[in-house]
Amino acid sequence: MSSNLSEYLPLINSKFPSLADISDQDWDQVGIRVVEMEPNYTIKEGQLLEYAFLLLDGTVRMYKLSASGREYTLYRIHSGECCPLMSSSILCEGEYEASACVETNGLVLLIPVDMFRHWTDHYQMFRQFIFKSFANRILIMSNLLDSLNFKSIRGRVSEFLVQLAQQGDESEPLHITHDSMSVELGTAREVISRTLKALEKEGIIQLSRGKITIRDLNALEQYVES
Repeated sequence: MSSNLSEYLPLINSKFPSLADISDQDWDQVGIRVVEMEPNYTIKEGQLLEYAFLLLDGTVRMYKLSASGREYTLYRIHSGECCPLMSSSILCEGEYEASACVETNGLVLLIPVDMFRHWTDHYQMFRQFIFKSFANRILIMSNLLDSLNFKSIRGRVSEFLVQLAQQGDESEPLHITHDSMSVELGTAREVISRTLKALEKEGIIQLSRGKITIRDLNALEQYVES
């Protein structure tokens, strides 16, 4: 096993317990290593991957690009997770079906695709982890499709703001731009701005440059189902 892997093995096992029964022989293969991630590094849709990546630290945003060039966020991968679209493309020996962009500094375990397939075939714990990641993301994508098809833009914007507020101090302003929200929700910036202005007019939020302050969280939550 390389010194690089030996150094990070406790972190790898803590983040991915499903790798606990990987043999020393299978760890000691050329190409398996831990590398640092830097923000804005991107893997474009349509590539044939040479490595699987398991995230040890940091955040990666998965997104699709429309024919008109508009981005739409699918989901994010966090520490202790792998991308099911990545797993699918590797196991099916096909092209990567989305784009991935590193959002924060972090660490990633790189596994050559042949070894990734071998581990999936021969280690039950790892195989179950991969299948669970498929199931979890199918549920997330199902909720995303429901939101796109059945919720109004006001409901989607409200849901997004509520989720952001719940991630931090609900009394603190949310630091996000209209452009960023348009990417997250896959709609035009003008639509986002118009919806936010309407919510501000109702006294539910307050807008300032690069910030949104929620003044009435209960009222915002009522729009989530609309």
